[in-house]
Amino acid sequence: MMHAVSKTSGKVVNVAVIGAPNSGKSTLINRIIERKICAASNKVHTTTKLARAICYENDTQIIFLDTPGIVTDKEQKKYKLPEAMVGACQKSLRCADVIGVVHDVSNRWIKDSIHADLINILNMVRDIPSFLILNKVDKLKSKRQLLSIIRNLTNGVIAGKPLPNSERDSARNKLVRGYSNFSDVFLVSALTGDGVNDIKKYLISNAKVATLHYTPDQWTDQTPETLIEDAVRAKFLDFLAQEIPYSLKIYLEYYDELQEEGKVICSVGVECPSERIARLISGAGGGRLQQIKSYVRSDLMDVFKKSVVIDIQLRVKNKPLEEMEIN
Repeated sequence: MMHAVSKTSGKVVNVAVIGAPNSGKSTLINRIIERKICAASNKVHTTTKLARAICYENDTQIIFLDTPGIVTDKEQKKYKLPEAMVGACQKSLRCADVIGVVHDVSNRWIKDSIHADLINILNMVRDIPSFLILNKVDKLKSKRQLLSIIRNLTNGVIAGKPLPNSERDSARNKLVRGYSNFSDVFLVSALTGDGVNDIKKYLISNAKVATLHYTPDQWTDQTPETLIEDAVRAKFLDFLAQEIPYSLKIYLEYYDELQEEGKVICSVGVECPSERIARLISGAGGGRLQQIKSYVRSDLMDVFKKSVVIDIQLRVKNKPLEEMEIN
């Protein structure tokens, strides 16, 4: 996947995608580049480091800086998240030409305001153009509700222009819930792909002439090992209750790419803190582990665009290789 970089010139745009945890950032990036590179799960904080996904179209390289969700101190302690995760967000913003803020409009608790930490971060990089992406709009019943959400999140201002009737609203509603510097707003459903192409066109229109950092056929700067481990971690987050997935140690034991056969073969070890948790993951007759394995295989086929053979083996911490191997 890593190639010698040719000094071809074209157009390049670096995009940082930020938002509250679980707002759909990774799913959106995967949709735009049409590969499942960014591991996505239905639990918070699947993305714990800066991952780049790359897409090449119309002589333009779109480079996504996939950032972790905004993390509070309390969450960092609860989920034992790496310190680096907190700084990764600001770091990626400094490399960005444009910033996309993903907001989940289907979450009734947060739909009408942007997280204060996020507004603070946006204010720190006010000179970098940013745009708002309202995600999961397919789940909203009323379109009128959508207009009121847009007013709240933009403080009634888009691209420096006030929205119709927003003066009346702001007089009535003194609470500042949004960010007034967005240059554009997009309505999408990352899951179904609706509206995603408009974002792609917008990004291409923001690209500048530059030397390409990556070859046109390169789609990530992550190693295959990292991509496989992240895909397994994301599925454990989906399938297991509460904090269990965060206590597992996942590592690649074997990897081979058979070019002629268009096949990837890999084996992943999962170290569990106790035998009880290993049994819980395995499920009755190994059924749950089989299910996880088949979902991971399907995700990885989407990543590598090749057929995938994967084995996942559970081990118990501090025990000799008394493997709970489920085939």
